[in-house]
Amino acid sequence: MKKMAEKKTKTIEENMMRLSEINTQMNDSSIKLEESFKLYKEGIELVEICKKQLVDVEKEIEILEEQGK
Repeated sequence: MKKMAEKKTKTIEENMMRLSEINTQMNDSSIKLEESFKLYKEGIELVEICKKQLVDVEKEIEILEEQGK
């Protein structure tokens, strides 16, 4: 759980960059199965974090739009 808390403090841009790195590493045919599984798990966690970050930004935008009316 500590890993997830550390990732939450990163920006969505940083998390997306890491997802891109994971994708590149997983496409390397020389990667071992165990490492591939670890990367997959990390990627799934990052996707969930990014989803939450996007939802949070959408909520902020909606609030700002309502305040501007």
